[in-house]
Amino acid sequence: MDYWQGRTEERQKIREWMADGNIRLIGITGLGGFGKSTLAVKIYEEDSAEFIRIGWVDINRRVTFTEWARRVLQRLGLSPPTVEAIPELSLVDVLVNHLREGRYLLVIDNLESLLQPDGQWLDTIYEQFFHGWLGCGGKSVILVTTRERPDLPEIRLQWLPLPGLSPAEGANLLRALGILGTETELQEFAKKAEGHPLLLTLVANFLIKEEEPNPHISYLQKYGLANVPQLVTDEKLKGLHRGKIDIWMRLVLDASFNRLSDKLQRLLLNLSVYRIPFNTAAADAQLPGENVSEQDLRQLARRSLLQEERDNKGGRWFQFHPFILVYVKQKAGDLTEAHQKAIAYYKENAKSEPWQTKSDVAEYLEVFYHCYQLGEYDDAFKTIRLCDYFLSLRGYNTDLVELYGKLVETWQQNNSKSWEFAASLASLGNAYDFLGQSQLAIDYHQQSLAITREIGYRDGEVAYLNNLGNAYDFLGQSQLAIDYHQQSLAITREIGDPDGEVAYLNNMGSAYRSLGQYPLAIDYHQQSLAITREIGNRDGEAASLNNLGNAYNFLRQYPLAIDYYQQSLAIFREIGARNREAHSLNNLGSAYDFLGQSQLAIDYHQQSLAITREIGYRDGEAASLNNLGDAYRSLGQYPLAIEYYQQSLAITREIGNRNGEATYLIGLGSAYHSLGQYSLAIEYYQQSLAIKRETGNRKGEAISLIGLGNAYRSLGQYSLAIEYYQQSLAIFREIGDRNGEAVSLGNLGAAYDSLGQSQQAIDYHQQSLAIFREIGGRNGEATSLFNLGTTLAKLGRKLEALAAYQNACDLYQVMGLGADVQNANNAIQSLFRKTNIWMSLPKAIVNFLLRWVNRLWRLLHTFLRQR
Repeated sequence: MDYWQGRTEERQKIREWMADGNIRLIGITGLGGFGKSTLAVKIYEEDSAEFIRIGWVDINRRVTFTEWARRVLQRLGLSPPTVEAIPELSLVDVLVNHLREGRYLLVIDNLESLLQPDGQWLDTIYEQFFHGWLGCGGKSVILVTTRERPDLPEIRLQWLPLPGLSPAEGANLLRALGILGTETELQEFAKKAEGHPLLLTLVANFLIKEEEPNPHISYLQKYGLANVPQLVTDEKLKGLHRGKIDIWMRLVLDASFNRLSDKLQRLLLNLSVYRIPFNTAAADAQLPGENVSEQDLRQLARRSLLQEERDNKGGRWFQFHPFILVYVKQKAGDLTEAHQKAIAYYKENAKSEPWQTKSDVAEYLEVFYHCYQLGEYDDAFKTIRLCDYFLSLRGYNTDLVELYGKLVETWQQNNSKSWEFAASLASLGNAYDFLGQSQLAIDYHQQSLAITREIGYRDGEVAYLNNLGNAYDFLGQSQLAIDYHQQSLAITREIGDPDGEVAYLNNMGSAYRSLGQYPLAIDYHQQSLAITREIGNRDGEAASLNNLGNAYNFLRQYPLAIDYYQQSLAIFREIGARNREAHSLNNLGSAYDFLGQSQLAIDYHQQSLAITREIGYRDGEAASLNNLGDAYRSLGQYPLAIEYYQQSLAITREIGNRNGEATYLIGLGSAYHSLGQYSLAIEYYQQSLAIKRETGNRKGEAISLIGLGNAYRSLGQYSLAIEYYQQSLAIFREIGDRNGEAVSLGNLGAAYDSLGQSQQAIDYHQQSLAIFREIGGRNGEATSLFNLGTTLAKLGRKLEALAAYQNACDLYQVMGLGADVQNANNAIQSLFRKTNIWMSLPKAIVNFLLRWVNRLWRLLHTFLRQR
């Protein structure tokens, strides 16, 4: 920047685009060394007064989107804990949304590092970000520099091809750098060099070093560097380079390199192994015992062989220009020893735990890189295992995919059967699982399991069985998940791993809960809770409490569920687990909604929504919006419920959560069903069904079928409703979901009742009742009793109907469901409306008498059964 020349027109054009208001992305394109980055610096520092400048990133330094996005979000004002809590899958949406809220300027340098030769993207997350940014509103601008244009939609963006400097500008640059000569001589040389800023700088620094104090442009003749056309025909250079300027620069670099001392030559070659900026200490590690100084590095920088920059503490850091790095690496040849020295240096300087950010484990990532470059794959694996848990915990899953992907690719080619290969496959599977690619995760977990069994690696077998269980549970294949968890749990207890047992017990409980086997689920979660408290695992304790709340919530024991949720919420807040805090708040809201306290439910869901938006947890945001829709639907505010459902649906479609999309489509269908718009409800149920079938989620498929059955039953198309209910029943029985089976049986009973086939309706209601009693599903039991009473009443079997209604009423009373209690009492009253004596008595007396009649009926029924 000290020798800035020209680019007046280019700067003016960019300023106009930045002021336009409709331009989201500005790209500066040009060959290497043409000054793209320098121009971007000038714009960033001097031409952006109306913007809030929030960041510069050089993609050539292998900065992942996750790392960059978290850094930018902190510059936008989010606290580090908040940023770290944002799920990796949500970072694109969070960053786009925050950029829309202000007028910011970001610079992304060397974007070509993310591109394939045809302009396609290597890193799909960056691609998603750019597409999302171009498609949104807002007044922020992103400025990129790149040698190649990426494949982006031609909307809200402008490209500026950067030519070389004009002869006059080139002459001014040479003069500013200290080169002597007439204006004509300097312009003539600049024209020959096609105005290439890097070449002009290399030549100037070469002359200053060799011809000081009289660095005249004409002295290039002495070194054979005055003219390039005749050099292009040199047989030694044919086929090696692209264009005469590249050749000329390499000749200038050769001349500069040959005039370095032996020490500086060896230093420069060895430094080329570093892929990130290095300081004097890292440089000194390459020539041990030779006392490499900062002055040595600055001397290389003065020859333009290195680039120098300062950190925010004033420290000096150095790196190569990409063109020069290629040149030096070609010249260096075998760099094995330099890589080994780099490994030793980074190991010596690696930070010990605790770690907070990715920069805290940067040395480990560099050790991995250098080990991998040397083909020392076992050492690379051991290094990444040291920080694997941290990277996973912090959500750096794309980094883990890249790291383990390299090892897996190499070991697959060698047909390895080592435990390291199995562990790498499993870690790759876990990363893909967190990224929502469950089927790909299962493929890797299956490979890892096969290897561990072949080599007898018991610890690994446990872990990989559990991984498979989690992946299948996510797909809704709970019975298969249980099979894997049971296998892993047995081995875990055998080898004595308490933390592992906690995880497996919780997983088993969740899977059984998915199948409607709540007592068994509770038993597993209670075992998990006991162990976590014994070993002091607070995170596991909170998870176990939350899972217990879920189980009791499904059992409609809401006060107990709320108590567990409150305990889990307190712990999650204590340990700072913001995303899990949001989950607990959502669960509390749902429990209160079931209790009929919808306004309190809304308050909890709003708290959850605020947290998910703060940390950018898009999936959680969608869940909170959906739950708000449920609460407003409970209040009968269907248009408002639909609005929330639509918002949640939009988010799931935006982030590609197909399972969530299908779930929220059901919510929309239910809302329109409540409004009596059955055709629209059916449309949404059909969309949900299609997605569930596409993703292989059998339980979700059955739920969608029930929705369709309900809609057609409301339309009076009972035969079609029965067909859908039968399909759902078959699926629930196939996957072993007892709760779903009972629900389907109850729906079949209601449909046959509507058809007037009362005895068949009674049979289905009794089957449903038996299952709900078996699994402890009190709300389902009460519903089955109520429906059974309705059918019996139609047949004139009033005493039996009374018993069913009263039992349902008692259960509703225990569960605190006031509205359902009232409905049951109304049904009881309706049994005897034609008898004036009943209608004339006070309600309390009627209820008292009805309870005695019910008890007498129970005694008589028991007596008759015993006979």
